[in-house]
Amino acid sequence: MNTLIFDIETVPLDFETSFDDAQKEYLLRGSASDEEREQRKGYGALNPLTGKVVCIGTLVPETQKGSALYLASEASEEIVEHDGYTFGYKSYTDEATLLKHFWSGMEGKYQSVVTFNGRSFDCPFLMLRSAALGIRPSVNMMAGTRWEFKIGGASGDRYGGVEHIDLQDKLCFNMGFDKFGPTRKFNLDFYTKAFGIASPKSKTIAGDKVPIFFAEGRSREIAEYCMRDVRATSELYEKWVSLLKF
Repeated sequence: MNTLIFDIETVPLDFETSFDDAQKEYLLRGSASDEEREQRKGYGALNPLTGKVVCIGTLVPETQKGSALYLASEASEEIVEHDGYTFGYKSYTDEATLLKHFWSGMEGKYQSVVTFNGRSFDCPFLMLRSAALGIRPSVNMMAGTRWEFKIGGASGDRYGGVEHIDLQDKLCFNMGFDKFGPTRKFNLDFYTKAFGIASPKSKTIAGDKVPIFFAEGRSREIAEYCMRDVRATSELYEKWVSLLKF
């Protein structure tokens, strides 16, 4: 049984074509300027009912093999060797097909699942977005409690015995309420730099640029960025295991 590390990238749904007039009014209600209205539209990437998944990056650290499933205008598949890692890049033209592929590889294959902020974002986004597209997730990624995350199967077992390690929570000792003190939450970029890990962010692309890159058809670059995030999360996980896990 191996460990699965994963991360997702999302973009807003097209505002003009994805919602009716009532939904548009609801989403923009209270915005006082054109700038604020555009900002609200951009926030669509943060919610699975107003945004969509454009990439899921995965990595099994025990084998140093990973994959990026991503949306593009054409389907393709490529294997890339890089710094001892083997990454598969597989593009889809349909989001539902991408999500089905991800869920088909999840159930019963891993001893633990590792994310960064996955409990608050990646996991609920994947589950709700899949449901909105008529896809039943193969595992319950939101099982367990705030202090003991578990991932359970869809067949009815309570937790399934698979631990979900959300590093953002682990690195603030499951607290994160401190605004300036030792249990403050930081983003992945800050944690990686603090622990001497190369930051996955670059001058060309970071999370806030993903919608722009996607609109420009630069999906492969998004996939490569997502895999940098996954690799950095893996290295941060190794730091946590060796130095802070008891």
